[in-house]
Amino acid sequence: MNSIKKTIALFSIIIITTSLTLFCTMNNQSSEEKVKASFDQELLKLQAVVDDKLLNAVTKKNEAQIKTAFLESRAQYKRMEYYMEYFFPTTAVLINGAPIDEIELGENLIENPTGFQVMEELIYDTPTTENRNELLNEVKKMQLNLQRVARYNEQYTITNAQLFDAMRLELFRITSLGITGFDTPTALQSLPEAAAALEGIKNVITNYDDEKLVNSLKDAMSFLHDNSDFNSFNRLDFMTNHLQPIAAQLDHLRKQLKITTASSGSALNDDATSLFQKDAFNVNKFVSNHTEYISKEKIALGKLLFNSNVLSNGGNRSCASCHHENRAFTDGLVTAQGLNTNKVLLRNTPTLMYAGLQRAFFYDLKAGSLEDQALDVVHHKEEMDGSLEQAAVRINNAKSYQAAFSEAYKDPKGTASPWKIQHALAAYIRSLSPFSSRVDKYMQGDKKQLNAQEKEGFNLFMGKAKCGTCHFAPLFNGTQAPLFQKSEAEVLGVPSKADTANAVIDKDLGRYELNPYPQYKYAFKTTSLRNIAKTAPYMHNGVYKTLEEVLDFYNRGGGAGIGIHLDNQTLSADPLQLTPKETKSIISFLKALDDQ
Repeated sequence: MNSIKKTIALFSIIIITTSLTLFCTMNNQSSEEKVKASFDQELLKLQAVVDDKLLNAVTKKNEAQIKTAFLESRAQYKRMEYYMEYFFPTTAVLINGAPIDEIELGENLIENPTGFQVMEELIYDTPTTENRNELLNEVKKMQLNLQRVARYNEQYTITNAQLFDAMRLELFRITSLGITGFDTPTALQSLPEAAAALEGIKNVITNYDDEKLVNSLKDAMSFLHDNSDFNSFNRLDFMTNHLQPIAAQLDHLRKQLKITTASSGSALNDDATSLFQKDAFNVNKFVSNHTEYISKEKIALGKLLFNSNVLSNGGNRSCASCHHENRAFTDGLVTAQGLNTNKVLLRNTPTLMYAGLQRAFFYDLKAGSLEDQALDVVHHKEEMDGSLEQAAVRINNAKSYQAAFSEAYKDPKGTASPWKIQHALAAYIRSLSPFSSRVDKYMQGDKKQLNAQEKEGFNLFMGKAKCGTCHFAPLFNGTQAPLFQKSEAEVLGVPSKADTANAVIDKDLGRYELNPYPQYKYAFKTTSLRNIAKTAPYMHNGVYKTLEEVLDFYNRGGGAGIGIHLDNQTLSADPLQLTPKETKSIISFLKALDDQ
């Protein structure tokens, strides 16, 4: 009897000791360790939904359950998106990347898309045996990718600086992508999924004891739940009254806790708290040679060279000949004029404003840097017919440039070289990003800058019209927030003439001319819409004279809506159903993007 009592007493001591140990371990965990442990639990929840609900529904071909399980699984993913995108960016693309082929040009490799966005297209399409088998395959690939994340996370040690950076970038991701319908174009679950993403951030903040910030996040989530209609949602109010204040509070908490900033690979400055603040971008992160940074002296030299005929061998053309400052550095022509004034070139002259905040250049993305672009233009027989080597000789023989080169490159001799010329021109173009439009000033706090029509236009642009799913805020070009690591091209189906009755595709094959992949046929870079009121005519071939014509083209569903049938059109072929009043509002907003 005594031995039984002793055994019971011993077991009691073990249980109490183990419980105390676990309790103490939990309490002794750092905030970042708690967040990592919480992510593991959230990942298990996502795996459970995919394994038990989505897979089961697809296997049984129960269409109602498939949609329910899919929406539940992606909402769960959104709660973890801040962490997944930051620590596992490559796997995040496989889980929720865009449903387009990724082509690795150097390796001649085509990566087919996979993940939630591919699933959405399959689920909301008419069910067939083929696409349901494909959906089943997608679910199985999702299971493997989530298992990979679980294994990787075991090896990770994360820091507070990284977590705060991950949350900051997630707020920017919600601003530019999350509430526009970018990754849920068919299901239109942007708003509840944005609420789930904010819930994920809120769960992290609970580990840092900031009740005010937690309440701000709850208010933002409530705003999303109370205003759940996709088309009528007031994105402008949500950004300025919720997302931007939350980002500022998050930064305040970081500083209060004496947590340093982290360098995450984003082109934004590490301490930026708004996509629309004047100093949000670190332009040096767009420089091709990372030992050569921008400076006011290089900008001054670049401007001097930009406006000089010294770069052309004939001494009769400068960069400014085709890029007029009063037209936002375009020329107002349908397509550019060749060096021989009797010949016109193939494409419209693009604006140079905000061109420095891109990852690829020319309409066909053939240049990977502004330096490469300068090289191509100067040497092009029909544009400048020049030579950087010969230009350097001319410059060195003309003493008038010596002081500018000396100041720009800290060279006592002030010697010009082809690289210095390229880099100075690029530095000048990188300086052409003032962020001084009325839209910027409104987002920076001056609520008198936009009228009711312009506000409505912004909300339509970012919502119902789906313009913001290709022209990403805040640059309103194809360089995607929040990392700004890649510039996109789209297949729109642009006609050769402004004719909706007998439309014919423009003969220019775009990216296909350089890289003959079927996906690239008629693909052109998505250019910035900033200063668009000054840059008519529009499209790569200058086919549309007015913004009204451009909006009509998009409203019809691009080329597909005017009778041009392309298997690879990336623009949705569905009409936007914009009313004349809504079209006017969008144009009013676009004009408010002109720099002051």
